[in-house]
Amino acid sequence: MAAMCADSLRPVTAAHTHSESDERNTMGHWDTQHGEITIPSAEFAAVRQAVQKATHEHQSKVFDETQSFWKGLTRKAQTDPGAYTAALRKYTDAKHKEFYAHQDRPSWSRPAKPPFTEEFLDDVEWRLGLPRDGKPARVLKSDLPFPTNRTTSFQAGEGSVSFDKDSNTVRWSTGENRGATERAHASVAGTALFNRIKTVKWTRNTGGVIMGNNEYAAEEGVGDRCHVAYGPIGAAQEPSSCEEYTDSKGNRVGRNELHKLQQELWDAQRKLQNRMAKAASAAGRGKTTAASNRGSFASFQHAEPTFRL
Repeated sequence: MAAMCADSLRPVTAAHTHSESDERNTMGHWDTQHGEITIPSAEFAAVRQAVQKATHEHQSKVFDETQSFWKGLTRKAQTDPGAYTAALRKYTDAKHKEFYAHQDRPSWSRPAKPPFTEEFLDDVEWRLGLPRDGKPARVLKSDLPFPTNRTTSFQAGEGSVSFDKDSNTVRWSTGENRGATERAHASVAGTALFNRIKTVKWTRNTGGVIMGNNEYAAEEGVGDRCHVAYGPIGAAQEPSSCEEYTDSKGNRVGRNELHKLQQELWDAQRKLQNRMAKAASAAGRGKTTAASNRGSFASFQHAEPTFRL
């Protein structure tokens, strides 16, 4: 059995109990995101496969790193917890120094940090860490959560990506923490999901909206707001936040079309507000009845734009 505890519990590691990401988290306020996107049926499998492939490749790299570490241990370190812990501390210190060396250089001459560096190091340290009173052991491939074709949920940093084949939907959700959404989007699964979504050819009644909030807004009593939207559903509901996209016929819906939709929504809202104001004024003069006002307070969200998606 490998030198680790169950996936739901982080083992006690020899090294960085207070990582650089922890230090960054002492600043700023919490944020969070959630939303559901309907994927065209012809694209659903490819989107899920993109996330599965990226996650599998990541776990393969993590596994290979654990094997490299184990092979480099002395016989004593492979059997004695104290020697193992010391070797792990030395190893993780060296890895952090290697991956974060760019931070010691001037910003203009820093090389690009390898993608998914923090996630990779965190996962490797997690797998190599000893549980309390545990004995050193080689990490087994079965210890890692390699996804299969039946996997429907993928971890994305402090978030998750979940697929529902019956409804052709993907749900995006992050934790409520400082920098949670940024880390989730920068994760292996998050990056794979949103990169693949950019290439989807959307059909009618597909797409969706990602909502979010943060501590600053919540303190001011502001509820969730749209962070980004996709496809025809996103264009109809939140055109100003919708990403440009291509429909299934190859037509491009760009910023001009989205701006037109937004203007139509604003116009519809203003007209509804005017109707409500006139109805309220007339009611105040006693010149209208409840029956004559029926429908005057219908939500503007149901107004149909003249531009068809």
